[in-house]
Amino acid sequence: MRLFFALLLICGSVPLARGASLDLPKSDQVERDGPCRVQATSAGPTKPAAPIRISRRSALYIIRHVNKACRILAGADADRSRSDSIRADLYDSIVRPIYRVHPDVAVASLKPPTPKVLHATPHDMGRTTAQRLDNEFKRLRQGISKISQDAVGQSADERTAKAALEVFLDATAELAFAGHIAFDAYPDLFAKSFDDVPAQPRTAESDAGFRKGAPPIGSVKLSDSALALIQSFMREVHRSSRHDQVVVIFWARDRQSKGPGDVAWSSQGSGWTLGAYERTQIPPDVIDTVRDVEIVFSAEAPSALAGKTIDATKQKLFVRD
Repeated sequence: MRLFFALLLICGSVPLARGASLDLPKSDQVERDGPCRVQATSAGPTKPAAPIRISRRSALYIIRHVNKACRILAGADADRSRSDSIRADLYDSIVRPIYRVHPDVAVASLKPPTPKVLHATPHDMGRTTAQRLDNEFKRLRQGISKISQDAVGQSADERTAKAALEVFLDATAELAFAGHIAFDAYPDLFAKSFDDVPAQPRTAESDAGFRKGAPPIGSVKLSDSALALIQSFMREVHRSSRHDQVVVIFWARDRQSKGPGDVAWSSQGSGWTLGAYERTQIPPDVIDTVRDVEIVFSAEAPSALAGKTIDATKQKLFVRD
């Protein structure tokens, strides 16, 4: 997943493991001092969460990403009380239930992760657990998103707003990585989750935005390579959503991505980007049909596309005469 996500000598493995274990704290100490633990308030005891069914490897993967999110939130300058509330919620709804099933994961999560990407299966978790994780992570990401929106709105300038937004985007990304293994195990849950996200309503302002960036209908061509890339992209979109989607090619000023094992976001700079909108969000008069593909083009200056051909190489779009 990406967001728009040693061999040991057998003769030396045992003494190395034993030597390392002497320096590791106990599970209860790690749990007590974990990044998602927040000093208790007067709210009273939390109702215990229902048991979950999850494999140890999936539990370890989730805990590592959730702990990362909690460390990021703990360092956030904006609205500390609400960030702490999210951390406490993560502990009660995700961390504590996992530790009940796999208490040793608390200590294991302190060790460096392997670079291997985890691909979960139904053997790693029950469907009920996967649905529960999806719902919890979705709810918590929405909570973080609300904090970030308020922080940006209260920022004194663009630089401060960007810094505040990046912190909460980092935390949201870690929770997205943690929750994605539920979709690995049950892909149909992803389609449902995708469709459950409410579409932005179509307004006169949004229509004006589409029309402002659209070149004249019929003025843009697609190469064979671009067509193949678009068709492949839309196949994935249709697998992920039951709604009627229309492909969009637009100019993005800044594109960044981050994978589960990445420390920081990587920037791809500005460029032409593929996306999709629900048909109900788009004014019909900007939907072009090129080589039997319904498509919307959008540029800061529509003249940059008019009379041009969109081509592709190495999965990247570019414009040529």
